[in-house]
Amino acid sequence: MREKNKTLDFERLAVELVETIIKYPRLLIYIKGSPDPDALGGAYALKLLCEAYGTEGTIYSPQEASLPQNIKIIKDLRLPVRFKEVEDCKKHYDAYAVLDHQSVFIEKISNMIPCALHIDHHEPGAEEIPVELEIQTKEVGSTSTLIIHLLRALQVSFDPSPWRNAATAMYYGIQTDTDGFVHAGEVDHQALTFISPFVDRALINQVHSLPFPAEVLQFFYQALQNQIVYNDWLISGIGFIEKKHRDAIGIIGDFLLQREKIEVAVVFGIVEMDNGLVLDASFRTKNEKLNLNTLIKKITREGGARKYKGAFQVNLDYFIHCPDRD
Repeated sequence: MREKNKTLDFERLAVELVETIIKYPRLLIYIKGSPDPDALGGAYALKLLCEAYGTEGTIYSPQEASLPQNIKIIKDLRLPVRFKEVEDCKKHYDAYAVLDHQSVFIEKISNMIPCALHIDHHEPGAEEIPVELEIQTKEVGSTSTLIIHLLRALQVSFDPSPWRNAATAMYYGIQTDTDGFVHAGEVDHQALTFISPFVDRALINQVHSLPFPAEVLQFFYQALQNQIVYNDWLISGIGFIEKKHRDAIGIIGDFLLQREKIEVAVVFGIVEMDNGLVLDASFRTKNEKLNLNTLIKKITREGGARKYKGAFQVNLDYFIHCPDRD
């Protein structure tokens, strides 16, 4: 069943969520793309919910966290994420779930086991893969918001320690995905009110006080040096960037968007993967009427967006042996 871009009935969907979970004794919870706070918090809450109903939930992320803030959240909240590719999914898992990503397609997994669950807040895409339960709307600021409302409908208590950790992770997820609550809507604030009594404020404050690594600050400098302004668009390339610093691309986009008279900021770089190259671009806008998802889909299908933010990646492996690096 697919629920897209409509007022969601969380009471009914919560029941369907439990019915879906208990069908599969072993559920693979897969984080696509960079493991940001929203995806991490939502994945951990889903794992705890699985355990409450007798299902074994396992979180995988093929990419490791790169920002110091995200690394601290994972470490201090003891989020059980396996940072590696999934091996032999058919042998170890009965189905998989995707949170906080527009598409549920996963190479070497989607054709092996069914997709049981998709929860997301991005612009809905033209997904062709069957999904047993899909809860997707662009009318909220984060995926964690949706999960909190589902948990509230199930009368989950956030008082036990693991659930407090989940509350803290999801709070930070909502905060980051709504740009410090600037773009948080009524449904987001309702979710925040529900989990706020259980959030570790001291940890959140520590995370905000962490400085960016010197390498990331150098990319900020390069972005300022390379920026091109066309009307109210600002575009900047930061050159080559190691995969451990790739999240800096979006952070720099957020920073450049603050310039006066700039409505759209685009920051791109060449991310050096293991024996490969990827063009990674982040879009940021102040204009809520600009459909970034449609714009990005015209550039490449390998990307997408929600309101105010978007990104795409293009494989450039065919340049890897080029003698002139620049």
